[in-house]
Amino acid sequence: MPSIAAAALLHAMPPQDCAPNLLHNPGFEQGLQGWRGAGAGPDSVAHGGAASLRYHNPDDARYRTFSQTIAAQPGQTIAFGAWLKGRGLQGPPQDRGASVYIQSFDAQGRFLEGRYPAGIVGDSDWRPISARYRVPQRAARVTLGLYLRRGTTGTAWFDDVYACALPPQATLYPANGRTLIETPQPQWVTVSSVLLDRQRKVIDQTKRRRYIADRQWLTYTPPLLPPGEYRLRQQVTEAATGRRRSSEIALDIGQPTPAVTIDGQGFTRRHGERLFPLGIYSTRDGDDDLARIAAAGFNSVLNYRYGLGKDADGFFRRSRRHGLQVIYAIKDLYAGSRFAPATRGSYAALAATQINRLKNQPNLLAWYINDELGLEFLPQIAARHQQVQRLDRHHPTFQVLNKTAALDDYYNSTDILATDPYPVGSEPHLRRTLHDTLQTVRAARGVKGAWMVIQIMDHAAYDSRRQARAPTEDEVRAQAWLALIGGARGLLFYSYNDLFYQQQRGRFERAAFAAQWRGIARVARQIRSFSPYLLTGDGVTLQLDGPAAARIFVRGDSALLLAANPEARTVTLSLTLPDGWHHQTERTLAMSLPPFGAIHLPLQR
Repeated sequence: MPSIAAAALLHAMPPQDCAPNLLHNPGFEQGLQGWRGAGAGPDSVAHGGAASLRYHNPDDARYRTFSQTIAAQPGQTIAFGAWLKGRGLQGPPQDRGASVYIQSFDAQGRFLEGRYPAGIVGDSDWRPISARYRVPQRAARVTLGLYLRRGTTGTAWFDDVYACALPPQATLYPANGRTLIETPQPQWVTVSSVLLDRQRKVIDQTKRRRYIADRQWLTYTPPLLPPGEYRLRQQVTEAATGRRRSSEIALDIGQPTPAVTIDGQGFTRRHGERLFPLGIYSTRDGDDDLARIAAAGFNSVLNYRYGLGKDADGFFRRSRRHGLQVIYAIKDLYAGSRFAPATRGSYAALAATQINRLKNQPNLLAWYINDELGLEFLPQIAARHQQVQRLDRHHPTFQVLNKTAALDDYYNSTDILATDPYPVGSEPHLRRTLHDTLQTVRAARGVKGAWMVIQIMDHAAYDSRRQARAPTEDEVRAQAWLALIGGARGLLFYSYNDLFYQQQRGRFERAAFAAQWRGIARVARQIRSFSPYLLTGDGVTLQLDGPAAARIFVRGDSALLLAANPEARTVTLSLTLPDGWHHQTERTLAMSLPPFGAIHLPLQR
């Protein structure tokens, strides 16, 4: 089951079981040797051995970390942790305490991703803090650190720190009665399957031993059963090591096709017809705003602040009036999450109330169950996914991640995966959009939905210290083209409401907004016009020399060529079309693409 698998994923690893430990001087027996940072020192109060690291911070404006680089490789899973003891640790309610972290950087020294498990607060005896981290493919440097979070004061002791690379193991990825088994090397595995009814009674069970060289799809064939909703619980066990992974999915037998589903190529189907979700995030939901969104070419809207005490039915009615599908957010209903509403009951009960109340809305497209929550929330996310499957089999779950390295870990807890690179203003190029799309599509394995979030917001909306830098129309278009070239089956623009952020600062210019929106609308309408080609599932990504990317989308005897330049400089696009295809009689194309340039060309056989 995802919840069990996730719990195992997050289980603490004792330092003595971590071999080899990638850290130098993990117990501070040699003082601070091997560690970077100032303001802390060794102490005789220890969890193990004779020493620890002690850091006292009386100033909430002071922020220091103590770290070292570890020899981790891209793709590795790192188990890391430490023992912590605290006295008088106080700070901001949402982000305080002492903890351990791990983070990675690319070859240019730019931050990629990190993992920051919750730590200790107040007065605490020795406690273990642990987590796991998948190293991104683009990582060139990985560091582990100890710290008091920003704004935290008090005293903390750190000891028996560890970081070790976990050996890869066999994994299973189920989908509608078929299960993909992937192994890190050729080996024998045992795959067990248990079919449960709605009362969790065992109806059928099988066990099969297979030799798998790399990856193999297995099909589970249930016995003759009455129509109904069942659960398929599966486990893959390595013969050589005994290590195992588990999953659990809904399995419908003889049931009507869900109103909205993800088909065998990862496309969204609504009432049996393929739909390319072209949506936008917005907390503004008045008729004027929804009319503007619909007129721009969008077919879906995601309001991520709807919830308790709000007129959700009215939001659905207004959206429906403008022809918009709704991706409804229940992403905050998790204990310990930053935006979790106060409740005397359980978050599962709150979620059930909303699901049961809204599941019959005719323009409900999907349930938004996770917005960038880390692996520490995975057991709750997996449970929410299963809850939606039980209560509303007609609509898929959808979640957005900002860490592509962990995508595989979320596979069993969602129907649709997406990532949100937000490169504009953070990087001098748009390469991350294509990279993250390819990683998302790979993780979806052709059976989950793979969507992408396109940045239209200015990072200054979230950090007043940053200079205003909204994405240009060319940058928005290039992001979208790169996502489509990478294989995205849906796009969501983030976010409409952030286009108005200067209103709160008294610097909003209506004319500037109108110009920006016209550019966004031009991009959205172009994408919508591509739908007949995007929805066929027939196409090929072209192999090019240089940074530009291109893909052909085929529809019968015609095709659409998309090409995009992710660089802030002019590049030359040179390509030869596959046999039988041409553009205006030409099969070989050569042209210059300006900075962040994106083109679309019709092709014929």
